[in-house]
Amino acid sequence: LFALDRINNDNELLPNVTLGARILDTCSRDTHALEQSLTFVQALIEKDSTDVKCLSGGPPIITKPERVVGVIGASASSVSIMVANILRLFKIPQVSYASTAPELSDNTRYDF
Repeated sequence: LFALDRINNDNELLPNVTLGARILDTCSRDTHALEQSLTFVQALIEKDSTDVKCLSGGPPIITKPERVVGVIGASASSVSIMVANILRLFKIPQVSYASTAPELSDNTRYDF
């Protein structure tokens, strides 16, 4: 977060661009990580609320989360693999700093 603050406060580095972060804990469980990774792609999925009505009769107010352009992945390979399988469908790259499974180096399978 320190680095993000430094980048955002330097007007010459990335003018008119603000970087942010969402921090989620995988709890070292691949199923939990998969569920959380779905929140990263919500901004890319069209939400159809035509048949949803509020108690007042009006349409619901839906706010999409900001678009995620990259994910710093988990340390456990099994978790990184699970998350990579969903993120690649939406072309969101993942950098897993400590995952060591050789299959993660397969660019034909994990191209993002």
